[in-house]
Amino acid sequence: MAAAASFSSSSSCVLRSGLLPLRRWRVLSRPAPEAAYGTSSSPRSAASDEATIISGTKLAKQVLKEVQRDVESWISLGNRRPHLTVILVGDNPASHIYVRNKIKAAAAVDHIDERTICNAIAPEKDVDGFHVINMGRLCLDQPSIIPATAAAVWEIIKRTGIQTFGKNVVVAGRSKNVGMPISMLLHTDGEHERPGGDATVTITHRYTPKEQLKIHTQLADIVIVAAGIPKLITTDMVKEGAAVIDVGINHIHDPLTGKTKLVGDVDFEEVKKKAGFITPVPGGVGPMTVAMLLKNTLIVAKKLIY
Repeated sequence: MAAAASFSSSSSCVLRSGLLPLRRWRVLSRPAPEAAYGTSSSPRSAASDEATIISGTKLAKQVLKEVQRDVESWISLGNRRPHLTVILVGDNPASHIYVRNKIKAAAAVDHIDERTICNAIAPEKDVDGFHVINMGRLCLDQPSIIPATAAAVWEIIKRTGIQTFGKNVVVAGRSKNVGMPISMLLHTDGEHERPGGDATVTITHRYTPKEQLKIHTQLADIVIVAAGIPKLITTDMVKEGAAVIDVGINHIHDPLTGKTKLVGDVDFEEVKKKAGFITPVPGGVGPMTVAMLLKNTLIVAKKLIY
């Protein structure tokens, strides 16, 4: 189930399950942003034949610095500082497991409907961009609150200088909160009210046979993976020099350490030898998603969409 979020004149709310602590967010001062990718005309590292690794952490620092500047400017005009309200149940790991199990149990008997919850948020306060009106505006190329993960991928592509015009893109994953909005951003007209990427986009999903997925990805200039399957994308599936954006979040057992580690949907160590650009997990799309959520909160506070 996706989290839903909303904003009021002084707060926004990420809908989870449990208590309602109000936490004021403040973008901390950060050092000057560093380059998040190589400056060479070739995307590959000058020192090797490996892909340029896109640091989502460094790009997120750039976005947060911009948000900080805009927040302080907003406050200086006499406006209230934006707030983010998070609805959680403590920090006890056992409590999180308990809540997760309750959600699963409730969903099984149809007591929780994700779409109903998302649509209960006023669209002009929907910082997650999940409301049906925001989704509809996104699909019609109109200004809207863009779901944070999709916005993060789009921002990474733009700030890294990856070209989308006329390019072939494969999006592996069709979720309404990630895969679908990413696809909409990339394929729509760059001259519309909400400019898109003018790319040719193919959307694949869990029922796309692996051999068919491989045919599509081998032709793609950009591969975006949000399927939740470790090592779904391997080096033989990627075109030489392609940009690979990994949105996957998977916890797997590491046989070398005996511990659980976080990995994406891409065989990172092998694919980076062939790709032109690649995002790591962790440190790629994740930090940018958080940054874009805060940017969305400021946009909603300033009523720049509605």
